[in-house]
Amino acid sequence: MKMTLKIKLLPTDEQAALLLQTIREANAACGAISQVAWQEKIFNKVKLHHEVYHPLRATFKLSSQMLIRSIAKVCDAYTMDKKTKRTFKP
Repeated sequence: MKMTLKIKLLPTDEQAALLLQTIREANAACGAISQVAWQEKIFNKVKLHHEVYHPLRATFKLSSQMLIRSIAKVCDAYTMDKKTKRTFKP
């Protein structure tokens, strides 16, 4: 049995700013990952992870989990169509 809970976050102004900053940083990482994926024609999650993880971990202020999820997000974006370069809005 699977249960889903829908909650509303009520962050303080400082927490909201930090969340927004994290989202912008994650989308910037997605843009960099997409650039590498497009140039190298690597659309497999594992291969792309090996290619970009350590360089981007040193570049972006993201946790390991956030970076891994960003790699997965980029790979999912290329799943349907590998003929168009993907971009990510801030």
